[in-house]
Amino acid sequence: MEIVGYYIHGAKEYVAFSDGEKNPARFKITDGFHDRPVNERNAGKYQGYQKVGREDIDLEKIISRMRGARPWHPLLKLLRKERTA
Repeated sequence: MEIVGYYIHGAKEYVAFSDGEKNPARFKITDGFHDRPVNERNAGKYQGYQKVGREDIDLEKIISRMRGARPWHPLLKLLRKERTA
């Protein structure tokens, strides 16, 4: 599992991650509560999402949501490392 980017859509912030998929067009995005797949078939649905840098995202907010709703999620460990880096 690896973080592949950060996105903003409206006021919502998302972390994009890959869970071992070899195809770079397939990844998932999460706001901390929900993971949504992005692939070739539904990529048009995410065209309004803007790719931004890590400094533009409030990782604490996403970590807090994930820790409260899904403390078992493997991305949580990566997000904590990313926060301190």
